[in-house]
Amino acid sequence: MIGQKAEDFPDLATEEMQCLRGYLTANDHNRYQFQAQGVLRLDVTHSNLLQRWHDIVFQDDMTIEAVKTKLYRHGGTPVGDQELYLRRGGSDTIFLYDDRKTLAQYGCKNGMEIHLKDTNPMSMSAHGGLEDVSQVEKWEMDDETYDKLENSVRACKRREKAKEEAERQRKIASGELVVIPEVEEVVEEIAEKFPLLSRCEVQPGGRRGEVAFVGKVKGMKGVWIGVRLDLPEGMNDGCGKDGKRYFECKGEGYGCFAKSDKVDVGDFPEIDPFASDDEI
Repeated sequence: MIGQKAEDFPDLATEEMQCLRGYLTANDHNRYQFQAQGVLRLDVTHSNLLQRWHDIVFQDDMTIEAVKTKLYRHGGTPVGDQELYLRRGGSDTIFLYDDRKTLAQYGCKNGMEIHLKDTNPMSMSAHGGLEDVSQVEKWEMDDETYDKLENSVRACKRREKAKEEAERQRKIASGELVVIPEVEEVVEEIAEKFPLLSRCEVQPGGRRGEVAFVGKVKGMKGVWIGVRLDLPEGMNDGCGKDGKRYFECKGEGYGCFAKSDKVDVGDFPEIDPFASDDEI
């Protein structure tokens, strides 16, 4: 992002990222080799902006006044408010004070940097005025006012929902749609069929383990069986999607939640993963 350095992203220090960097910069040593005569590629920085312009194209016979005019279109700083400095590497910086001189007369070369100093203390770009969006006053609307709008997304959703419900009721009244009442699962009834610590097998995959939990899980409809698996063939470690722990198990992958029709309780001993079907 603008204004950030590679050090701000520790993941970029990995070997893979270093290889990618090497690939992308492999030809940097001859990047100016096929450039037209008189063309300069310079970086530009601004005293009030974090943004840095890379490889801006100039002509070496451009006067400093012409350079300022071009930079006005990039940073918005009027020509009269600009002071330009040429950074030639390290601490070697010179003030481009004479607007009549050219870049070539100041010894400007490819890859150097022009720093633009905005001398206007009331500049729009000062103190993050053009980049810091936190300074921009946001217009906010309370829920009550928003609910009264007829052309909002919320109002559109309400109208669509009302249409769908009206169509559903019409189909029910005409017999086109038959509503089958949902049978609410009762935790106690399911818990009787799936006693805690009883051996079980979970489908799909014939995964074996023992019942460790029976009940409701936040964010999931109905009653669920929590199974402590023998092998890491599950999707969790006994925690729900909300991070709440419902039962203990060996670790990540050793727990799963399944509906009652996917779990069979019975004589399901632990499977030896190293056993052979050919053994007698």
